[in-house]
Amino acid sequence: MSLNIKVLSHLAKVFPDKIFGEEIKIIEGAQNQELAFQLALSGEGEYELAIISTLGELCAYRVGYVYSKMPIYEGIEDDNYLTYKSGLFPDALIPFEGKITLEKGKNESLWISLSGDKPAGAHSITVCLLKDGKIEAQASLEASIHPFDLPEKDIIFTQWFHSDCIATAHGVKPLSAKHWALMENYLRLASEHGMNMVLTPVLTPPLDTEVGGERPTVQLVDIEIVEGEYRFDFKNLIRYAKMARECGIKYLEINHMFTQWGASCAPKVIAKVNGRKKRIFGWETSASDPEYVRFLNALIPQIIDTLTAIGFKRDELFFHISDEPSLEQIESYQRAHDILAPLTEGCGRIDALSNLEFFKKGLIDTPVVAIDAIEPFMAEGVADLWGYYCCAQSTKVSNRFFDMPSSRTRIIGTQIYKYALKGFLHWGYNFYYTQYSKRLELNPFEESDAGGAFPSGDSFSVYPYGDGAIPSIRQKVFAYALDDYRLLKLVESKIGVLNTHRLINASAEMEITMKQYPKTDAYYDRLYNACFEMLEELE
Repeated sequence: MSLNIKVLSHLAKVFPDKIFGEEIKIIEGAQNQELAFQLALSGEGEYELAIISTLGELCAYRVGYVYSKMPIYEGIEDDNYLTYKSGLFPDALIPFEGKITLEKGKNESLWISLSGDKPAGAHSITVCLLKDGKIEAQASLEASIHPFDLPEKDIIFTQWFHSDCIATAHGVKPLSAKHWALMENYLRLASEHGMNMVLTPVLTPPLDTEVGGERPTVQLVDIEIVEGEYRFDFKNLIRYAKMARECGIKYLEINHMFTQWGASCAPKVIAKVNGRKKRIFGWETSASDPEYVRFLNALIPQIIDTLTAIGFKRDELFFHISDEPSLEQIESYQRAHDILAPLTEGCGRIDALSNLEFFKKGLIDTPVVAIDAIEPFMAEGVADLWGYYCCAQSTKVSNRFFDMPSSRTRIIGTQIYKYALKGFLHWGYNFYYTQYSKRLELNPFEESDAGGAFPSGDSFSVYPYGDGAIPSIRQKVFAYALDDYRLLKLVESKIGVLNTHRLINASAEMEITMKQYPKTDAYYDRLYNACFEMLEELE
């Protein structure tokens, strides 16, 4: 069998037995934009990789195959998936160590990234596979770097940072020295890929936890009850907040102060009582319990004072009540709102919810709305609207499941721009437990669907690896979606919103909505060509 190299777009997906994506001859982008391409390899034997480029050093990853038992919910009627079947999917980006072993009849692939500031102009890239120092196969492409820098993004992006999952996955004690080092590595990787807000576990977040159950304690605030009064030690919160800033995070997203799906109970709270640590609030505590209300009245103002004292502005702090309440739970949500809102004046208040009635009743300042339910909020003219998706957004709209083409993941950048969203939230940066956190020992390389609960790719975007985490194809593609947004904002600064919308529609050959958008990679080539042509004409 002959040795073969194909140069593919970063949007391609190379399966062991099939390739989704066409060969390319050129990649293009701005000077401060990360660019990437893939190499699809077939043949037999062990080979070394050499890259010759006028752009200097490039970063290479081996694309690791990850098993998915449930890549898509049964019964989904949507023609924009890849296989619809369980099996191995290309996803984990594993640091490449210089050699790759090819098996007869099986594709392998490498992901090549070009990051950092790059000189404008046309640059050649040649990749070679060598055996015993001799070139056995090679391929070339061009990188066209345009003389522009993308602006800083003006939206907020958060993926929920599950610090307890980090401790469990790496077998370390929560808030130990090793855990802090791991959290920093995970957080730095998130920031490098566009995240600028982080979930901050002042208390252990009451997320995806079965009623009556609990997740490992990662509470950052030490609490002691002395003569009936609450005393707080914020040293770990300060350390976490400073770590976030050092990693490039601008905003802190304080954990939900009431349980998920309706705000019926208090989250788990651990305190020292008579010299011993114990749970003082939890599932047994009603959300409106007078003692819990007294506790929040003592805690929340001190949280805000502590964080503003180290440099965070009040509008850089965001508070949650409860995640994804339904309309049937609006009364309990309102009671929780009436407790928390007076304590958080001047701060952001956000929650993922998709029923307009919560906004109409004044219960939410910033709705974070599922992208398949966002049109009524747009029609109402809701300002500062955010979007989100999770496992439920599996039909017609963008998402980041293994089984989706990468173009479907990347379209969200254009949609965020088109809908003028102020932020985007995704719940699964690194959720490595099963649904409701019933089982904590889960290896995402082997079990990628949270125990058969969520389509693979919904619950995490990075993989535990060594002393930190490694990215996935999906994390990279979403970061490129954010770059699309930044490019469109650059164009907007030159030609205005309406003309930028016209440019998008012409490139897409349609009016883009959340459920209607181009389903081929060619859209991004047309969009970038049109944007850079426009920018260069105006120089």
